[in-house]
Amino acid sequence: AGNALASLSEQELVSCDTSDHGCSGGLPSMAFQWLLSDRHGWITSEADYPYTSGADNSNGQCLLPKPDVARIDNWEKAPKNEHELAAYLAMRGPVSIGVNAGQEWANYKSGVMTDCPQETPNHAVLLVGYDVSATPPYWIIKNSWGPGWGDEGYLKVEYGTNQCSLTYDPVMAIVNHTGPTPPPTPVPPPTTSTCPPLPTVTLPINQYVPE
Repeated sequence: AGNALASLSEQELVSCDTSDHGCSGGLPSMAFQWLLSDRHGWITSEADYPYTSGADNSNGQCLLPKPDVARIDNWEKAPKNEHELAAYLAMRGPVSIGVNAGQEWANYKSGVMTDCPQETPNHAVLLVGYDVSATPPYWIIKNSWGPGWGDEGYLKVEYGTNQCSLTYDPVMAIVNHTGPTPPPTPVPPPTTSTCPPLPTVTLPINQYVPE
């Protein structure tokens, strides 16, 4: 406790991850697998390897090695049912997801998005929280486009309607080793999707790996 959470490098994955396709797309699960197979689970920081592909829409040259700041030990699939996914997030922490980010995302400023198409995902983000007591209930998503986009870098989408196909491939990085950042304190989750309403949950960002 008391250690700052490092912002991790998206650009390392865009430029160096040979399991995916850079600006042409990929899956968080494949990015995790690349980190394990090629980087022994390590990744560098946003400060040491900042995001540049948004400026020129290119993958860029891989500039490794850079200082290693965080490591994963494995990864696993998270539930695709939204209620079970919320319980999983509350117990385990932020979940990497694929979403369909279309024009709705380009125009987003604030509020809860309710009209995002359920089409094939084309963008990876981090699911960090939810509020099922709100009207409408919503998920909280951390995007990778910087604090100048959306609601200071975040987006809210309606909970329970699979907005943007967010349940397509949710995955979780597993961190078993003792490191500078402890995992979140477990919260007892409901056992089924018919459980009572879940509490509002917002969790630390970038605790495990980038989206």
